[in-house]
Amino acid sequence: MRIADRYIFVEAIGPFAVALLAFIVLIAGHMLFTVVEVIVEHGVPLPSVLRFVALQMPDAAVMALPIATLMGCSLAANRLASDNEIVAMRAGGITLGRVLWPMWLLGLLASLATLAISEGAVPWSKRQAELLVRDMVLRRQSLAFEPGRFTDTGQGISIFVGERSPVPGELRDVMVFQTQPGDYPLVSAAPRAVFRGDRLYPAGARFYYFDGMGLTTLRSAGVEVDLRQVGAATSGMPGPTGMSEMSLRELADEHRRAEEIREGNGRSYALELHGRLAMAASCLIFAALAGPVTLRFARGQSLVGILAAMVITFGYFLVMIWTRALGEGGALPVPVAAWAQNAVLLAAAALGAARLR
Repeated sequence: MRIADRYIFVEAIGPFAVALLAFIVLIAGHMLFTVVEVIVEHGVPLPSVLRFVALQMPDAAVMALPIATLMGCSLAANRLASDNEIVAMRAGGITLGRVLWPMWLLGLLASLATLAISEGAVPWSKRQAELLVRDMVLRRQSLAFEPGRFTDTGQGISIFVGERSPVPGELRDVMVFQTQPGDYPLVSAAPRAVFRGDRLYPAGARFYYFDGMGLTTLRSAGVEVDLRQVGAATSGMPGPTGMSEMSLRELADEHRRAEEIREGNGRSYALELHGRLAMAASCLIFAALAGPVTLRFARGQSLVGILAAMVITFGYFLVMIWTRALGEGGALPVPVAAWAQNAVLLAAAALGAARLR
C-alpha cells in the first residue's frame, strides 16, 4: 500500500470508528430507555438488564456498520476535497479511482466484518439473550404477562390477564384460550391465577366449551402453563431454531427441505439468506457511493455532500423494509426483494464516479 493509500485509509478509519461507536451507544441508550419501566416497576436487577442490552450489541453492530462506513468515507472525502488534497493528488498523476480505492477497501473490510458478526456473534448472542429472558421470567414471574394484553405461551395456549395482583405470585381476571387441532378452542376464565415454581395455575376456573350446537359451561381446574415456554414468547425471539440464529448453510438447507415439501414454503428462509448477504454487501456499496456523492458538493467546506449521503442511507433502509415485506408476501421475487436497493445504489455510484472523471 502506498503512502497516499495509507494516508487516505487513516483519514477514513477514524471517523468510521467514532461513528460506529456512536451508533452503538445510541442503540444501547434507546434499549435502556425502553426497559426503564421494567426496572422500576418489577425490580429486575440492573446487571441482568445491562447484560441483556450488551447481548443485543452484535445485532446492533450489523445495523451500524453500513452507516459507519458511509460516515467514515464521506467525512474523509469531504476533508480531502475541501483542503484541495484530491486536486493535488490528481495533479501528481493519481487517478480518482486510486484516490477512492482505500475507501473501497474499508467498505470491503466492513462487509466482511458484518458477515462474520451476523454468522457467528449474532446467533450466539440471541440464544444467550433468550436464556437470560427465561431466567428473568422465572425470577420475576409476573413479567411474562402484561395486563390488558394476550400472551402466547408457545403451547397452543394464549392468556389474557386483567391486572397484576398486589399479592406476590398472583394474577387477577385471567382468561385462557387453548386451541385444539380439528376442534373448537377451549376457553376458561378464573378470578385469579397463582404461580407455583415454574408453572402458573388458574384457581377457581370456569370452563367453556362449544360443541357445535351450543356452549357448555363446566367447573374446571383450568390448565397449567409452563413459564419456561412463556419466557421465549415474551422475549420476542423465535427460539433456537429461529432464522436469525441459523448460519447461511443452515438457512440454505432449511430452504431446500421446505421447497421439497411444497414450492414456495421456503421463501422466508431464502429471503433471510439473501437479506443477510445484501446487508453485508451494503457496506462496500456505501463506500463506493460516499466518494462521488460527497465530492460533488465538497468544495468550500460544504457538508451538503455528507447530508446527501445520509439522506440516501435513510432512503435505503426504508426501501429495504418495503421490499422485504413485498418479498415475504410474494409480490417480488426473493433476489429482487433483497438486492434491488443495492443494485440501484451501485449503479448510482458508478454513474457518479464516471461523471467526476
